[in-house]
Amino acid sequence: MTMAKETIPDFIVKNNFFVRPSSRNGLWVFFLLPISIIISLMKHPVILTPHYKFATLVSFTLICNSLYIISRYIKNQKLKIIHICPLTISVLTGTLFNICLHKGWIFSLANGFLITLGFLHMYRFLLNKLKYSFTLGEAGLVAQTIILFVNSLFYNIFHMLSIQERKYRSKMQTCTLIIQVGLLGLMLLSYIVYMFNIKGPKTFYLTAFITITLSVIVPLHLIMDQSPLIWIFEQVLSDILLLKLFIYWSFCIAVAVLAVRNQIFYAKKASTSVRKIFHIISVLVYIPGLYYRCSFFYLSTGVVLGIFFALEILRIQSIPPLGSQLQEGYIVFNDEKDSGLLALTPIYLLTGISLPIWIHPAPCDVTDSAQFTLLPVLSGLLSIGIGDTSASYIGSNFGRLKWKGTSKTIEGTLAYIFSQMGFIYLLHFIGCLAMLDNEQIVRISLAVLVTAIVEAKTSQIDNLVLPFIMYIFLV
Repeated sequence: MTMAKETIPDFIVKNNFFVRPSSRNGLWVFFLLPISIIISLMKHPVILTPHYKFATLVSFTLICNSLYIISRYIKNQKLKIIHICPLTISVLTGTLFNICLHKGWIFSLANGFLITLGFLHMYRFLLNKLKYSFTLGEAGLVAQTIILFVNSLFYNIFHMLSIQERKYRSKMQTCTLIIQVGLLGLMLLSYIVYMFNIKGPKTFYLTAFITITLSVIVPLHLIMDQSPLIWIFEQVLSDILLLKLFIYWSFCIAVAVLAVRNQIFYAKKASTSVRKIFHIISVLVYIPGLYYRCSFFYLSTGVVLGIFFALEILRIQSIPPLGSQLQEGYIVFNDEKDSGLLALTPIYLLTGISLPIWIHPAPCDVTDSAQFTLLPVLSGLLSIGIGDTSASYIGSNFGRLKWKGTSKTIEGTLAYIFSQMGFIYLLHFIGCLAMLDNEQIVRISLAVLVTAIVEAKTSQIDNLVLPFIMYIFLV
């Protein structure tokens, strides 16, 4: 989307936004998450749940509000939350909730208004308070993710409380519930720490204990009729294969931690190639998890994301004993796109690789494997773990021909394409992928080609945007 350059500073100044420097505005990023959800609904209408249909309506509401933000950008006007456009969007989308979900008018209109107001407020907060952490498009995508997450959580809890849902709850539903409630508790803790600027270790850990107990442990215990921690341990200890996988994952995590400690010990700034070690570890972790114990691996990705959030709170607030060490790790591993308060690179890596698993309507089949949905749920791993790693290594070591206006090389882009195609063929050769027909080969080729071009040209966070683009082609 091309905009007159002279309008950009005025729009940002009028709204008191602080965007990530040396990056384009990336307004196209606004559409990645909603389109991914909507296309998933269109491609898999048979397996859709009421929960996913609700998420699709939320996504449509977010698209409408994103168009409102873009229109204010084009007109170079201040973004107003109390305005005729957000009001109209709230009423129209609320009507859709009523028609499509057959809910009452109060529920439907309340959703339209709360989604609209919540998204616009969150968007302004990210660009006002978390200075220089996002571009305009990245802030939109993050705000959409938060609003979609919160709305899906409360809709999920509402249905989980019904007697029928409690009786026939699947393992995937339980895993989703644990992830959602756990992350909500961490978001609440982050808000409390931010509002009261809690930095003392005693006060922080007491606040964390009370908040997590009241917002996570107790609610999950009441909904599940047992402790969520005991439920997780039972899953691991009652399944020999899962126990072996758990030990293997723990070893991979230990290797990653040792790599960080080694870099901190030598106080040496990590190169792009060194940072790609974590991409390789992700490949080693994700493939067996998705193929053999999909539902538990799905739960594990959410738990690890929660751990990342908790560690980031400790780092920002300098809470001992880990606060200072985490800051040292941030100093040696951050790159040019970590220009704000938050260390977003590791969170973006985990989120980008895991997002296809989280947003797919049914990532795991009845055998607890992702075998029949492996390509779409591997969108993040293919684009980041395989393609981006290969492009970085080949481009930095052997690249000579640069794309015009960027630091990326044509050799790196070719490595991005051939490494992904080779990895997909390897999965097919060893039997992890079913027979590939001509239509699938064309879609795979287009997905790889388009993401390769975007990777070479975009100034947005590639760990965040590439998985969505590939998922839209492969789902």
